[in-house]
Amino acid sequence: MSLAPTHATLEVSLSAIAENYRRLSERLSSGACAGVIKANAYGLGAPEVAGALWKKGCRSFFVATMEEGIALREAGFLGGTIFIIHGVPKGAEKVFQEHTLSPVHNTLEQLKRWAKNGRTSILHIDTGMRRLGLEQKDVAWLSAHPELIKQAGVTHYMSHLACADDPKHTMNRQQLNDLKVMIKQLPKRKISFANSAGIYLGKNFHFDLARPGCALYGINPTPEKKNSMVGVARLTAPIFQIRTLEKRESVGYDATYFGKKGDRIATIGLGYADGYLRHLSNKGVAYLDGVQCSIVGRVSMDMVMLDVTHIPPAKLHPTTRAEFIGPNQRVDALADAAGTIGYEIFTRMGRRIERIYVNSPHF
Repeated sequence: MSLAPTHATLEVSLSAIAENYRRLSERLSSGACAGVIKANAYGLGAPEVAGALWKKGCRSFFVATMEEGIALREAGFLGGTIFIIHGVPKGAEKVFQEHTLSPVHNTLEQLKRWAKNGRTSILHIDTGMRRLGLEQKDVAWLSAHPELIKQAGVTHYMSHLACADDPKHTMNRQQLNDLKVMIKQLPKRKISFANSAGIYLGKNFHFDLARPGCALYGINPTPEKKNSMVGVARLTAPIFQIRTLEKRESVGYDATYFGKKGDRIATIGLGYADGYLRHLSNKGVAYLDGVQCSIVGRVSMDMVMLDVTHIPPAKLHPTTRAEFIGPNQRVDALADAAGTIGYEIFTRMGRRIERIYVNSPHF
């Protein structure tokens, strides 16, 4: 006899991620489409996501750190070019070679060190994000030393949009103009500029290689419009216990919620140790059999309580699971309730949550 999971599970539809990749690729007027799978593919599982994208034709992948790239290779993903956004740490050049990793150079110092290797790399130019990348003065210096570009095996110049999810923001056009000015000073190479939202800014932003991240995972790349991506994940957790209040009583830590006599409260196996944000105390919702239920009381480390008074008792049994992300509540809706973004919701998913990979169309 198989038992229902006694812990929270995250079902991830690899076919839905592949479908989002297809939609993004088709929207591009030029160039190829990469896959950003940093932070363990936004918490959903980098090896599995990379494999699904590879089958769909993706050949370029971006992760944040060297360690993420090594983990991906050691997990058995040997295809494609894996670019390390943080660049190559000093002394780690041989490690990059051993694991077939390609750096994104964010400083002249990184570029100079890698020039001795000459294998594939990307040069990052800062056009306004002010995080990583070469400044204008660095580009001016490099224009007098163009041989470094070839010696370092630079295939693309890359920059990152700061305000792409607001198509009317003047910074989008300013960054585009600044990028064009700076790359004119350097030997001709391919360009990577558009992120998920940048793809929707139009063909002038597409260039040769787009780098979508959030949209692959069903997060809306156009917040002011209907989400054109399909849902890729379903987060559920089991019911541990149901109690009926015998009088007006408090529920949970700090007595922040009081239920009335006759209310039925379900304790669910999901908490902030699993990444479910404490900020959702007394304001989040979950779904039981498609019916919305309010979170009552504080979200605690391992448990959260739901008001299930309006749910017929016959529908509450040991195999019933509460849905926190899924068809009834996409990740963006949960993020809105928590005052954050879908990126944070997914990347905070804890290790206790079992990832289950399916090929259902979407959630």
